[in-house]
Amino acid sequence: MRLNSFFYALVIIILFGLRNFASEYISSDKKESALKIQTEIFNDNFDKAKELSEKLLLEYPDDPIGYLFQAATYLAEMTDAEANLYQIEFLNSIDSVLHKTNAQINNSDSALSAWMYLWQGHAHAYRSLWESRFGSFSGALKQGFNAKSSYENGLQYDSSLYDLYGGIGMYHYWKSAKTGILRWLGIFKNEKQKGIDELYLTKDSSILSQATAANALIWIWLDKKEYDSVIVGCLKMLNSFPEGKLHLWPIAEAYEKKKEYDSSNVFYHRLYEKLLQNPGNYFNLIECDFKIIRNLEKLNDKEEIKRIALLFLEYHNNIPDDIKWRQRSKIAYLKRKVKN
Repeated sequence: MRLNSFFYALVIIILFGLRNFASEYISSDKKESALKIQTEIFNDNFDKAKELSEKLLLEYPDDPIGYLFQAATYLAEMTDAEANLYQIEFLNSIDSVLHKTNAQINNSDSALSAWMYLWQGHAHAYRSLWESRFGSFSGALKQGFNAKSSYENGLQYDSSLYDLYGGIGMYHYWKSAKTGILRWLGIFKNEKQKGIDELYLTKDSSILSQATAANALIWIWLDKKEYDSVIVGCLKMLNSFPEGKLHLWPIAEAYEKKKEYDSSNVFYHRLYEKLLQNPGNYFNLIECDFKIIRNLEKLNDKEEIKRIALLFLEYHNNIPDDIKWRQRSKIAYLKRKVKN
């Protein structure tokens, strides 16, 4: 899994109570369904999340929320697998969200319109993430701008819907962190801290997006080399979602960057065991073996290096040709360790 992933799903934890408009739009049944889907996504139970999303879609056919969670599930599974498994289904779900949100935006109902712009922003954000992995840079950039515009429109309707700040906060941080020369030329301002502040506001005060904001902050801390914060954040998420793999990657990398190689490999081995159960196209299993052996080299554990390298040979012939090409340098490295 590439470690620039900093999203997945929305988890609902209410701290300050729902405002009247929220109780009108987000019914108790809808909240309960959303909570279940979000938990299944974070726990990598994608088939169950799809099943629950379909049920939500059937119960609320005119509401974009079912299609949004459906899209979130497809994207999470494709990201986890490093494979464009559901392109048509994902894009159809995104289109349905955009169609249904546009149909329900109503200037006379600010609260509902704010929610519709929230879903619309998420749809564009998911499409941007998909484009960055499986599409084009220009497509990712365009969808990122569209997401920003939708979140800003939502805030104009209701600035107290704090979920909106989570989306725009991620935009503010990552466009500042990743645009490089464009920021240097003054085309983009450096709004990293603004994005972080917005994510903390979402984490503390939002209705639906607290776990999303907590997840986003983990990847930001990793980017900022604040490794202790990464570790604390990941341990909390792993405690809440013990079946998932998402937060095993950044905590393993954080320990690696701290030069605590034994601790790093504890989490890479946990990943390895989970990946063995469903190796998919083997991209992530190769990644995991590579990371484990790199740590073992720092520990000068030659015997364990040889053991892991031999395990790699057991599945080497099953790796698809396109993955062999994408991971060719790491495969060559692992093969050398067999001979050493």
